[in-house]
Amino acid sequence: MTAEKICIICGDDCAARPRLKDSKGQYACQACVEAKKRSKQAPTPKPPTAPVAVAQDDAPAAGADIGFSMDDYLGDAQAPESSSTSHCPNCGSPKAAGTVVCMQCGFDSASGKAMSTKVRKAKPQKDRRAPRLSRGAVFLIVIAAMLVLLPGLAFASKEAAMPALLLGVIWYFVAYFMMVSSAFYDEDKFWGWLGILFWIPIAGTFCWLAFVLYYCTIGGQRGTWKLNFWAAVLATIAVAAVIGTIHPSLIEDVSSSSTLTDPP
Repeated sequence: MTAEKICIICGDDCAARPRLKDSKGQYACQACVEAKKRSKQAPTPKPPTAPVAVAQDDAPAAGADIGFSMDDYLGDAQAPESSSTSHCPNCGSPKAAGTVVCMQCGFDSASGKAMSTKVRKAKPQKDRRAPRLSRGAVFLIVIAAMLVLLPGLAFASKEAAMPALLLGVIWYFVAYFMMVSSAFYDEDKFWGWLGILFWIPIAGTFCWLAFVLYYCTIGGQRGTWKLNFWAAVLATIAVAAVIGTIHPSLIEDVSSSSTLTDPP
C-alpha cells in the first residue's frame, strides 16, 4: 500500500500526482504550486534557490532528498503580503523594511555580525571667547578711572598733587579740542569756529562760554565725547580743590616761585 503524501497547500494526497518534495520531507502538488505562484501579486516571482525535481513515486532516485526547501521554492506565495516593517533575525525587534542594521541590538543583516550601538547626546558647543568690549565702553571705563585717579593722587601725597593737576589740565584741553573737531566733522561749523575763537581777548570769553554751555552740553551729537569733556573739567576742579584744602603750601610755593622770577 502506497503511503500518503499530503500536499501542504491543498491538503490532499498527492501520491498519484506530479508532486514536489523538499529537504524537510514536505510534499506539494505541482499544480498547486504553479496555481499559487500565478495568484501571487508580486510583479516578479522569487526564483527558486535550487533546481526543482518532480517525483512520481518514492523511488530513491526520484523521491530522495533533493536539497531544496519548499519555502524557498514557493517564496512569498505561501506568506501573506509583506508590510512596511520586518523583524530583526537576531533579537526579533521590528524594524523598517530594507533596514540593514537593527537599532536595538546592532545586528547587521548584510555582514551577519552584531555592531555596538550607543546613543549619545550632542554636547552643546560653548563659546569660550571672552566678551569683547566696544570702543565706547572702553572709553567710558578710562574716563571713570581718570575721574577717580587724579583726585586720588592729589589726596594721597603732596608730591603727586601737582602732576595730577597738570594731567587734569592736559586732559581738559584734549577734550575741548575733541569737541571742536567733532563740531566740524558733524557739519556744525558755526559752533566749531566759535570754539576756536576762545583766544580772542574779551570776545573770546563769550565765544568759549557759548561753546561750552551749549555745544558741549546739548548741542553736540557725540554723547561720549561730551561726557569726556565734563569729566576732565570735574577732575581738574577736584584736584585743585584737594590742593587748596589739603596741600595749601603748594600754592604758597608756586606763588613765591613766580614772585622770584618776576623782573624787578
